[in-house]
Amino acid sequence: MTNSYTAVINQAIVLLDGLSNTEYQKVIKPHFPSSVGAHIRHVIDHFLALINGVEQGHINYNVRHRHNNVEQSVDAGVKALEEISTWLSRIDESLCEQSVLVTSEIDVSHTKSATCKSSVERELVFASSHAIHHYALIRIICAMQNKSIPEFFGYAPATITHLNRSA
Repeated sequence: MTNSYTAVINQAIVLLDGLSNTEYQKVIKPHFPSSVGAHIRHVIDHFLALINGVEQGHINYNVRHRHNNVEQSVDAGVKALEEISTWLSRIDESLCEQSVLVTSEIDVSHTKSATCKSSVERELVFASSHAIHHYALIRIICAMQNKSIPEFFGYAPATITHLNRSA
């Protein structure tokens, strides 16, 4: 079960191993207002909110670490992703069933957050799906830089299943 979540994180590690810091930091305006590094940092922020929230029983996705070293350095991004992968590899089913509160901003016009009940497993599903969404954007940024991209990087698991069945 948790191997699936680890696999999502490991996809990013594989991709980053082929990028320079310049490629990682490059912003391709006007098409993208942020870099691969910014997207990776955002993914890491969500997983760190999950990890920290599990310990506290309250996950707060509003806590972000914008413009830090993870956004600028491939090595820092890989290190943070490896730490997340290690945490994911250690969780068990009883932890997945644990209840948590989740807080996230919900209004695009005003500062307004909602807090609701969830489970650790549900939040693992969210964080993984959210990461894949950002991977799809990273895929395009890398393609615009003529970088090699792993075959299914940025594809939803259901899409991969469909493509494999259709082949």
